[in-house]
Amino acid sequence: MFIEVCECDHSGIINRIRQLLRQLFASESILQLVSASAVAPLERYSEGYLDPTLAPNIPAFGMIIQNFKEVNANVKETVETRLKPLALQLAARSKEVAGNLISHRTVVLEANAPQIWDPHEWELTGCFYGRGLRRVRPFYEGLDSPEGEIGDLNRHTTHLCQKYFETYKKDRLTGGLMALWCPHLICLGFHKMPKAEGRDDVFSALLCYFEKAPEVVIYDFACQLAPYCRSREPEFFKDTLFVIDEMHSSGHSSCAQSSFLANYMQTNAALLGVNSSAGECGNSGLNRIRKSVSYMNEANAILYTHTYLSAWNRSIERDFLKAADEQAKRLQSMDVVNHYEEF
Repeated sequence: MFIEVCECDHSGIINRIRQLLRQLFASESILQLVSASAVAPLERYSEGYLDPTLAPNIPAFGMIIQNFKEVNANVKETVETRLKPLALQLAARSKEVAGNLISHRTVVLEANAPQIWDPHEWELTGCFYGRGLRRVRPFYEGLDSPEGEIGDLNRHTTHLCQKYFETYKKDRLTGGLMALWCPHLICLGFHKMPKAEGRDDVFSALLCYFEKAPEVVIYDFACQLAPYCRSREPEFFKDTLFVIDEMHSSGHSSCAQSSFLANYMQTNAALLGVNSSAGECGNSGLNRIRKSVSYMNEANAILYTHTYLSAWNRSIERDFLKAADEQAKRLQSMDVVNHYEEF
C-alpha cells in the first residue's frame, strides 16, 4: 500500500498508516491482527459500510478512520481507495490461515470424554479449578514435542520473541504454581507445575477447564501464547484476544502493537476499566507462602496453597460486599436528601 500525502499537513494520519504497516509486516500471525470477529467488519468496510465493531477489533484500522476527521476530502478519498482493497485482502487471508490451521491439524491422541469429577481429586493432583474436566488435552502431531515445552522452544528459536525464549529456555528453572486470575483479583484456579511455567500450562488450563474460551487473555508472553493456542485449537480460541499487559509491553521491543493491550484500549472503552496487573498482584500475594511451601512435602503444599487461595478469594469477596454496602448507603442518603428538597 503506497499513499502520497503531504506529511507536513497530515502527520497524524500518516503516523497511523505507519503503525498499520508495522503490524502488517511484523513476524506474527495474521490472526493476531485480524481475528475471526474482525473478518466480517473488514469485508463490510471494503464494500463501503463502516461497521462500528471494526475499530475495537483492529485498532490500527480504527485509528486511521478516526483521523479522517482531521484531513480534507481529497486525502480521505485517497486513503480509502487503498484501505478498502487492503481490508478485503486481510479478511481473505485471515480466513485462509484459519482454515489451514483447522484442516492441517493432526490429533494423534484424541481427547476422551472426561470421567466423573471427584471433588477431592485435587488433593492428589494439585490441580484445582473448582470444577471437573470439560475435555482432556490431546497430543498434536507436528506441534507437540516429546521433550515438552523446552524441546518445542529449541526447534523454533528464530521466530520466537527473544524475551520469551531467554526466560524459558533455561533447563535449570524448576516448577512452581500457576494460577489464573480474573480482573477483580479472584483466583479462578491453580495447578502445581513440575517444570517452569510455559505456554502449555496456560493453554491446557483454559482448554481443559473452560467450557468456552475467555474473550480476553492477558499474559506477559501473549505474543507467543496466541499462536501456540490457535495452532492447536483454532476453533476454540478463534474469538479470544491475547494481549500483553501494559507493565510488560516495554520488554517486547520486537513484537507488534497488535499484541499490546494498550493498543486495544484506544478503540475499545470496555478494556479501559480492566485491571491488567491483576495477575501480577495475585502472584505477588502468592509470594507470601513461597518460603513456607518450599519446606513442605507435596501433599501438605497442595493443601496449604488451596487454603491460602480460598482465604484470599473470601477476603476479596468481603471487600467487594463492604464497598457495595457503603455505596448503597450513600445512594440511599442522597435519595432522602432529594425527597427532603422536593418537600
